[in-house]
Amino acid sequence: MTFYDNKHKEIIKKLEQLWGNLDNLSDLAKQYGIEDIFQDNGAKVLQQLIYLDMSLLPGREGNDCISKSGAEWEMKSVNLDTSASGFSTNHHTNHDIIAKYRKVPWAFAIYHGIKLSEIYVMTAKMLEPIYQHWEEKLKTMAHLNNPKIPIKFVQENGIKVFPIDSSNPIDPDSINK
Repeated sequence: MTFYDNKHKEIIKKLEQLWGNLDNLSDLAKQYGIEDIFQDNGAKVLQQLIYLDMSLLPGREGNDCISKSGAEWEMKSVNLDTSASGFSTNHHTNHDIIAKYRKVPWAFAIYHGIKLSEIYVMTAKMLEPIYQHWEEKLKTMAHLNNPKIPIKFVQENGIKVFPIDSSNPIDPDSINK
């Protein structure tokens, strides 16, 4: 291939066609408060917000999104095509962080690359065994460095809301009632 030969031009044309769709996706993301779909998993966050029927909470501190009922949520995702062993949390998890986590429900999205395969939701009560495990570890250290929430734990104990079962869709917000 030579620079800007016919093959190169074809690839550029294909890129420009596909990029037009990304422009449309970016416009949709901005309606949800996501300024850049390529930063901080912006496109994946948009996808989750839409399927969960939630809105983004601004800023990088605090919870991630808010449901129609006004409940704030933590959102986590994992890409199984990487070496990830679970859902990442906080690089300095301590008693204060755990107390914050205990106040909100969580949504867990499982991806293969960029393909969303499942979303589970869990109440703080459902996550209590994880919190207790972390608190045991904190008896011997000041903080935990990004403790993971195991994928298997989420799949076995969470409520699957995606793929959406069209005959019996589960509103994620319903777990808060």
